[in-house]
Amino acid sequence: MLNGGPINAAAINAFLKTVPSVPEAQPIVTGEAFRWRVQVMVAGADVSARLTGQVEIDRERGAAGLASFTLHMLPGSVLPMDWVGREVTVDYISTAKGITTQKRRYTGRIVTTEWNPITRLLVCQCGDQLQQRVESMTVEDVDTLIPAFWSPNVFDAAEGRSRWDYAQERLGTIQSSLDSSADGSLRLTTWYAGAEEYVFRAGTTIYNSIKLSYADLTSLTNKVEIETSYRFSRLHQLNQGFHWTHPDTFGLGGTQGFCLWRQDSTDLPDVAMMKDSASGGGFSIIRTPGYTRVPASGADICGTGQPWVNSYPDLLLGFSFVGARRWTQAVTEKYTLTVVSEVSVAQAGEVTSRDSLSVEYSNAIVDDWEGTSFGIDAPRPTTTEGAVGIREGGGGGTEIGTVTDGGLSGHADVRDEDARQSALRCVLNQAKTAVVLAHSGTTISWDVPTSMVLDIDLGNTLRISDQGINARARCSRVLDTLDLASGSAITTLAITVMRGGGTVDDPLDPPAPSVEPQPDDAEDPVSTSLPTQLGGKPSSPAYDESMEGFAGNYDNADPTLEQFPRRLQITATEIDALLRDEKIVELTATYRVSIPNDLLEL
Repeated sequence: MLNGGPINAAAINAFLKTVPSVPEAQPIVTGEAFRWRVQVMVAGADVSARLTGQVEIDRERGAAGLASFTLHMLPGSVLPMDWVGREVTVDYISTAKGITTQKRRYTGRIVTTEWNPITRLLVCQCGDQLQQRVESMTVEDVDTLIPAFWSPNVFDAAEGRSRWDYAQERLGTIQSSLDSSADGSLRLTTWYAGAEEYVFRAGTTIYNSIKLSYADLTSLTNKVEIETSYRFSRLHQLNQGFHWTHPDTFGLGGTQGFCLWRQDSTDLPDVAMMKDSASGGGFSIIRTPGYTRVPASGADICGTGQPWVNSYPDLLLGFSFVGARRWTQAVTEKYTLTVVSEVSVAQAGEVTSRDSLSVEYSNAIVDDWEGTSFGIDAPRPTTTEGAVGIREGGGGGTEIGTVTDGGLSGHADVRDEDARQSALRCVLNQAKTAVVLAHSGTTISWDVPTSMVLDIDLGNTLRISDQGINARARCSRVLDTLDLASGSAITTLAITVMRGGGTVDDPLDPPAPSVEPQPDDAEDPVSTSLPTQLGGKPSSPAYDESMEGFAGNYDNADPTLEQFPRRLQITATEIDALLRDEKIVELTATYRVSIPNDLLEL
């Protein structure tokens, strides 16, 4: 829960820019007399009576709250180092018109002390332990405290390192600050002004106390260019079909084809030769091959009166199979992302800063894609789901998953889309925060009696219309200076004015990932017919060693003629370099940022 609502109930930016409804603005009233005193408690003991000099409390947006006071110690032993770490609270007590108001102004601990043995003065410097308290949190606690955009691909992993650094990384992606309230509660406060809560009209501020400071042009960043690369692997599979039939069977199968071949028999390939040739060509056989085997032994198969004896049952008169090849292609998406305040650029020219990010994704499937055997002769997977391959995806494309048939021809990208989105959103919101922060460099401060502003805190939206300034913005600093000697109790208030302009705020959605169309080939491509060359007869052609397919000799070959080697040759087609070499995809996007123009009239 954050501010009474679940963190994920609304978009983060909506939370940051939405200001809860507040009552009508309260005017600061002058013309009253106040009696005041300060109460300082150290480790539960009231030390107010020992105070001397000044009590100062300085609380600023996004920073640790500080306090200091001086104690006049009574005679006796004093160990200043024992005071370090003691809890401190400071309350301001004011009385006007018979009504006494007590307000907590500070909660913290003593950080360091200074001891003067001559004057017996103990100076105590205090801090609200903002960093230390965040450091003691779990990662989950920090996430709850600071809803933001964060990615382990942009920063180091959160576990095992400084929680404060982790919190600062998260704060760098939102337009809010983390600080501690006067009662010690950690809180997140948006930079964007809300409805006016307190108004300082004429005569309500101390004369000649108003100060104005503003940023120079060099720090007015209005354009951030981010060069990002996302590298992943595209897994390819190319299926090719092959078939071969002995020419002397004239395309007939079964006994008919066998009997035609037997009339002038020749060498034949066998199952092992077919598998070896496919493997030698770089193919893994997928699915179930088709075999036209030579018949088993029989008395008179062809009706010629001659028995048939077959001692080699794997000899083939024809075969068909689908062979597949797999390879990995690196793909790098190069993003040029620009976050810009166009109104600011038009007014002041470009003041550009640059950032970069590189993300690479891989997994075990990518590592094993080329090196792991697959197909009918690969070791069977230990599960019943099948082996890994390319299959149809739920969205109509392809994906990597378990397949039982060797997989499809095509490609599938192995990428972590959630991680890509998270990383790009993180750097885009970092850039927006940098632009908005650069346009929040104008600070106006003024002094006012503390008793008049006890209810004002960091994060309140204040308006001042006094001493020639008319402005409205979030309160960014509260500095109390309580002088016990003079009786002066003055609070310096500061507001940080945001100026930029523009009405268009583009959603910081990352560009869509690149998509490569699948090849036009069908799932089972047209099978390639393998030729045959037979030697040993006058009609035989000269042997061509480059010819694909089967080569052998007739059984009754003329020994005086050239004898062909018995072999089966299957060669894979060359893979296009465009499908194997790294592919670079250029993607660009521009995001316009609007920056509210807080009221400022001088």
